[in-house]
Amino acid sequence: MTTLITGAAPLLTDLWSEANWLEWRSRLDGLHLISSPQLVTTAQTRGEFIEGARLLRLDHRARAGDGGVGPSPMQLMVADLLAAGVFMNAIDESRRSTKTTAVQAVMLGRCAHREDYQVGWTMFTTGAKAGERFRKDIVAHLRRVYPDERLSPIKINVGKGTEHLEFRDTGSFLNVYTPNGEGFRSGGFDFCFGDEGAEADIEQGEDVERAVIPTMDTKVGAQFVIAGTGAKWRTGNLLWRTLHDPDANVLWHGIPETTDREQLVSWEPDLPHPLTGATGGRMREWIEGTHTGVGFTTPIEAVKRYYHKAKLDDFLIEYGGQFGFEGAADALIPPALYSSSRTAEAFPAELPARCSVALKVHHLGLSASLAVAWEFEETTDLVDDAFELIGVRERPQRRAVALWHWQEGTQGLAQQVLTRLRKRRGLMLGYDKRGYTEDVVEREILRAVPKPPVRPSVTADIPKSAVGFMKGLTDGSVIVFGHDKLDAAAARATRQAFGNYGTWRFGAPKDDPDFDVTPLEAAALALHWLDDAPTKQLEPIAVVNFGN
Repeated sequence: MTTLITGAAPLLTDLWSEANWLEWRSRLDGLHLISSPQLVTTAQTRGEFIEGARLLRLDHRARAGDGGVGPSPMQLMVADLLAAGVFMNAIDESRRSTKTTAVQAVMLGRCAHREDYQVGWTMFTTGAKAGERFRKDIVAHLRRVYPDERLSPIKINVGKGTEHLEFRDTGSFLNVYTPNGEGFRSGGFDFCFGDEGAEADIEQGEDVERAVIPTMDTKVGAQFVIAGTGAKWRTGNLLWRTLHDPDANVLWHGIPETTDREQLVSWEPDLPHPLTGATGGRMREWIEGTHTGVGFTTPIEAVKRYYHKAKLDDFLIEYGGQFGFEGAADALIPPALYSSSRTAEAFPAELPARCSVALKVHHLGLSASLAVAWEFEETTDLVDDAFELIGVRERPQRRAVALWHWQEGTQGLAQQVLTRLRKRRGLMLGYDKRGYTEDVVEREILRAVPKPPVRPSVTADIPKSAVGFMKGLTDGSVIVFGHDKLDAAAARATRQAFGNYGTWRFGAPKDDPDFDVTPLEAAALALHWLDDAPTKQLEPIAVVNFGN
């Protein structure tokens, strides 16, 4: 009986024990997962992975992060992701987390244990690169394990364009292909692995999907795996698309895109970025909390070196689990994310006592949006109330945003805004202090008697409101009251550079720079300022004098 490990890294023989396996894998518990993967382990899947790890000599190869030997916890997690048996699988992990080695171990182990198992593998860089990695990552180790190929259970072919392994005892094959669909069309596959999936151009990705998936239709338990790190673009990107496939099993650690960029602009807190509450430079903390290889296969110093050499956006792609926004069609808000936060409820007949209002006018004066945000009261029943009273379940804190008014142009806008503001004396009007918005507020609205209280934005409000809105969508704390114009803005808004530290705001798509995103901008500002909204409700104003 295998002894349970308590501190030291397990040997391959230790990992036959399910308890040992799960204990070693649990060393990643607490790291930030962007996805919610299905993970399964069985005696068979552990045995197959252990055999693959043996063939790759993981029990003899020192890990760079801790000097130990054997598979890392992340490699066990990859094995368990694939053991779940889902057809489509996506893996996005930072550089130097050895995700590719983990998939290779699964492929080899299955070929060694399963009869007539057919594997296809490619890399979306070049065909030559796939062949090179095959020789260095797999063949070199197999020849160390079996120096006399005549006695080896695995026949190796390294001929250019025909690279493959034949497993003599099981009749299984592992074939290496160029990064297009031609090689895959010839036969049925039980397992297909596309590495560096984010590097595939749109045509490559579509071609491989067209070629590979039909070859797997008749295979029981077939699996398609796309792995890699992010890229500078996402629309049409094969890895990005697979990561967001609702039917895929996804393993994805990374730094959330809603993280305040000021936390990421220095490795440790320093004088320009002191540690103050949620701000301050803390990239090291984020890497230690997201990188599955640090402390095992990767020294933290190696990541730090790259951080200091690379541009921040490039670093976040390579080591932060993020994608860039290059490309005219790159929409920012995933449709499924927005849809899950949208409600079909009617706009409330009366606004709650505590709410905030924000105005945004199109930069060309083509349209204007007035948005409102308030604390959202969940509908509960007596059972919910009983649970809450005894402390078993807390009612979630959520906030609502809605488009209160939208119009083309600015004619009559001041009157529309003031008519709504006078329903609540003391209701403050927040606005983006730039361009047409500033003109409407300061030249028209502030001429009214009495003047409404106003709050002009400062520079930091704009990116913070955009990040806050995205964070609310991501964690489910925001309810969006549907409106055609707000829905349209959310569907097409992009990330537009704004301010320092790589901060950003909601912007129009590059192929339609005059597109109206004011509903989304106004909603984000209203939500951002809700914390500062007063709770005391005053009587409405009966008459508004708009001045001379």
